[in-house]
Amino acid sequence: MVGTQIFGMKTLGIILNPAAKINKQHTSDIVESFSNIFGDSALVKCTYDKSEIPDVMKEFNEEGIKLLLISGGDGTICNVLTSYINLFGEAGLPIIVPLMGGTINMIGDDAGLRKDQFQVSKNLHDLIIKKRAIPVIKRGLVKVVDPHLAEPEYGFTWIDGLLYRVLLDYYNQGAGVQVASMMAVKLVLNSLSNADDSEFNDIESRVFIENKKLPHENHLLIIASSLKKFVFGFDIFKEKAEPGKTFNAVYMRSEYLKKEKLKIPLGLYRSLESDPSGNFLNRSVETMVVEKNSGYIIDGEIYKHSEEDIITLESGPDLNIYSPNGVKEIQI
Repeated sequence: MVGTQIFGMKTLGIILNPAAKINKQHTSDIVESFSNIFGDSALVKCTYDKSEIPDVMKEFNEEGIKLLLISGGDGTICNVLTSYINLFGEAGLPIIVPLMGGTINMIGDDAGLRKDQFQVSKNLHDLIIKKRAIPVIKRGLVKVVDPHLAEPEYGFTWIDGLLYRVLLDYYNQGAGVQVASMMAVKLVLNSLSNADDSEFNDIESRVFIENKKLPHENHLLIIASSLKKFVFGFDIFKEKAEPGKTFNAVYMRSEYLKKEKLKIPLGLYRSLESDPSGNFLNRSVETMVVEKNSGYIIDGEIYKHSEEDIITLESGPDLNIYSPNGVKEIQI
C-alpha cells in the first residue's frame, strides 16, 4: 500500500547505509521497498560514505521531516545523529526510528524493534495514515569530546579497555553470530581458569567522575551508556540514567574480576553494586574524563589513535525513539 503525504512537506526521512549487513545484497530493491511503503511521504537516501551524511541531513532539515528512519547498525545511527546535532544543534531533533540492519543493534533492541525493517516501517506507516500518535521511549545521548576530532561525537554507548579489544578482534575475524559465540566461550573459559591472556590486563589511566579522580590509575574496562540494556539485552546497569542529564557508567579493574569472577555472569542480568575499594563502579553520572586513552568504540564505530589523549564524556541531549513499547505518545 503506497503511503499518502499528510503534510505539505515530507513526513519522513530514510537514510540507508548500503554497507550495513542487511542492505549489502539488494540495495536498490530495499530502496524501492521503502518507497512503496511510504510513497510520497518519505525521502529515501543512500550514503555510501560517512562524508555524504551531512548533505542528506541538510536536505532532511530543510524538508522539515518529523521522523528519521536509519537503516544500518549502531555505528550508522551514531554517525547520523552526530552529523545532525553538529549541523543544527540539540533542539528540534526528529523522532528517531532505528531499523536493525547492522552487526551491532543495541539501540533497536533497546527500543523493542526486533522485527524485519520493512515490518517496522509498515507498522509505523499504519500509525501515520490513521493519524495516531507515535509511541516513543526517551533516551539520552553521550557526548564524546576527543582532541583528535574536529567536532564532538554523539552516541548511546562508549566502550574502551577489554570490550574495545574484544570488539576489534571480533571485527577482524569477520563478525557474525559464530564468531561472537566462539569469542564469548573463550573469554569465559579464560576468566574462570585464570589464563594468562593479555585481554585481561589493566590499562594505565586516570579516570575522573564529576571532576573527582578515582583512586586507582588503571582499569580493565569502562562502559558509558544511556541505554537500559547492553549487548544481547544484558541488564548490567545498576542505576537509572535520566535522559539528557546523566548516563550509566561501569568501571572495572582486573582485581575485581579476579576476586568476583563467579558473580560476573549473574551481573549480566541483575547488575552489580559498586565496590567500596574502587575496583568496580556501577552508577549514573553527569561527566567522566578518561586520560591516557588511545582507542575506543562508540556504538560499533571504532576510533583508534596513535597517541594517548584525554577523552571527555558528558551527558548529551535527550531524544525520542519510536518504540512499540513506548510509554509516551507524540502526535505528528
